[in-house]
Amino acid sequence: MSELTPIQDSIDAAQAILDDILRLLEFQDAQVESTVENGQIYFQITTTEAGRLIGRTAQSLDAIQFLLNRMMSRKYDDSPYCVVDTEGYRAQRQEKLLADTQQALDHVRQTGQSWRMPLLNSMDRRLVHQALKDCPDIETYSEDEEPDGRKRVVIALVDLEPLSDDQPADEPSGEPATDTTPSDPV
Repeated sequence: MSELTPIQDSIDAAQAILDDILRLLEFQDAQVESTVENGQIYFQITTTEAGRLIGRTAQSLDAIQFLLNRMMSRKYDDSPYCVVDTEGYRAQRQEKLLADTQQALDHVRQTGQSWRMPLLNSMDRRLVHQALKDCPDIETYSEDEEPDGRKRVVIALVDLEPLSDDQPADEPSGEPATDTTPSDPV
């Protein structure tokens, strides 16, 4: 038996589940292509109704992906993670999010003010945290969980000032960030 067989079995099972989901959602012309990358299965869906498939702020696409992964994890103990996309939406979204993150980083470094990103799902928050993890002067953290699980990522300068002799070590030296509207500097 080749090593390709278990992943091919997973691809076939995931594709069958995805085809059923799309059929139930009445996507009559949906064509699904799969690729495997870094141990994950990527499904690219081509349809004339890509906007409906994506949904408002990708909620429909994320829901389909969630259902697919949930069903796969019940079928296989060690199922690979499946990513569902259409019209290259996820790549475009990632590119825009990284550009927004760079713009926020530049703002934080120029002004010294913290920046609150808009509400993001866990995958997007992870992308922001990972993009800035190698910046020693920057810290990121999540706040404000919404009922749907989305949170904001705050990008802030790390306080690198040495403590003075009369300042206790456990007392913060900076001012706390103030709360503002989404996507605005803190």
